[in-house]
Amino acid sequence: MPSYNVLIVGAGVAGPALAYALATKTYEKRDVPLRIALLERSLSKPDRIIAEFLQPGGVTALKKLGLESCLGELGSISLSGYHVLRGGQSICSSFPEGHVAETFDHGAFIMALRDRARRAPNIDVIETTVTSLIENKDTHRVIGVLASKAGGQPQSYFADLVVLADGSSSKFRTAVLGNMPYEPLQGGYFAGLIVKDLKLLMPEYATMAVLKGAGPVIIFELPDNTHRVLIELKRPPPDIKEHIIHDIIPQLPSSARAPILNALETSRVRRVPHYYLPPTKQGGSSKAGAFLLGDSLNVRHPLTAGGMTVALNDVVIISDLLAHIENFGNWDEISAVLRKWHHMRKSLAHIINVMSMGWAGIFAAEGEAFDIMQEGAFKYFGKGAEYADEPMSLAAGITHSPLLLARNSLAIVIYSIWVLFTHPRPGNKSAPQFYEYPLLFIKALNVIWTIGMVMGPVMWAEM
Repeated sequence: MPSYNVLIVGAGVAGPALAYALATKTYEKRDVPLRIALLERSLSKPDRIIAEFLQPGGVTALKKLGLESCLGELGSISLSGYHVLRGGQSICSSFPEGHVAETFDHGAFIMALRDRARRAPNIDVIETTVTSLIENKDTHRVIGVLASKAGGQPQSYFADLVVLADGSSSKFRTAVLGNMPYEPLQGGYFAGLIVKDLKLLMPEYATMAVLKGAGPVIIFELPDNTHRVLIELKRPPPDIKEHIIHDIIPQLPSSARAPILNALETSRVRRVPHYYLPPTKQGGSSKAGAFLLGDSLNVRHPLTAGGMTVALNDVVIISDLLAHIENFGNWDEISAVLRKWHHMRKSLAHIINVMSMGWAGIFAAEGEAFDIMQEGAFKYFGKGAEYADEPMSLAAGITHSPLLLARNSLAIVIYSIWVLFTHPRPGNKSAPQFYEYPLLFIKALNVIWTIGMVMGPVMWAEM
């Protein structure tokens, strides 16, 4: 029966990155190198429509882990920021100087991470399906997993520490966390397709179009002269292609319309649900011997493409902390590490989670209060680079300051109300008159109430 120091379930983004980080960071520190197993249901190339956009903060984390060569092997595309469209207006917001996002084929990126893990010292990469956790009958501590290969008999794998990085649909989450304060909440869907020969107005930027009567659309370049188009859906329409043709394409830049129409004729539109799950502190009342990592622990809206950035930053922190542990069977030490990790990861994860859920709530919703917020945010960013730099740095995962997030969020709300009182409304040529102020005051209160309803629950859950 195989026995390891660390057993990692799931070879998506977080699993291989942690395996590689632990192996390389501890190799020269220990008299006996760690034995690590990475278990994955299928080691064939994944085929997904999301997790193809790595924010600059994620690129930095990848470099800290010594895995930046994975991007070079893929021929990834560097992007300098976002080109945001709303109605007939557009603004271009860049990442801070010296920072870029990288886009790539998701499956190729995962295969590169797995290959690096496979070539690291003392890591076994095993294709097998984990079916259950193995617990000590007396202490109920997790001591391994039961898994089976295709057509084979179940086999036990034992380890001092089990890491569950099996994604947002983790079947072990409840077993590890027990009575969780939150359950994964489905917020809608992303529909995606690959488009060829598409020309964007700003080629080195990701395009985000805020549409009327429909969710945001995100378009960005991938290798091999292709573009990914992602469309937010609150609920699946009766005919998704008809929805795209009639409700989406007419609102997009003219240069994108024909290529997307062609893609609808030649390829299928794929749909994937997205969820929100706040993180839960581990190491206290959670199951001894195991912990959750990546999307099995914490999921957010993919609008800001922050998922991989959070996961890789988590791996940077937890691998640094675990590198100092001599005995991975000492749960008291591991438990203290997990509690410390929970607080250390918050400075970035809190920002990414709140921004992704908040921006999705504002830009994907309909109603007068959301229109006011969208207009205000759009004009705030359009005032100049000095107004967009801090929010862009936060969304990119470069700046890790929840206080800066709070300050910028408050500034955008206040500016949105200022715009409401001082700028002409759509269809009007002049600013509101004094006699309109009482009604505008009521609308301003509604904006404050609405933003509180959107952001408040997320900020509370992330505390």
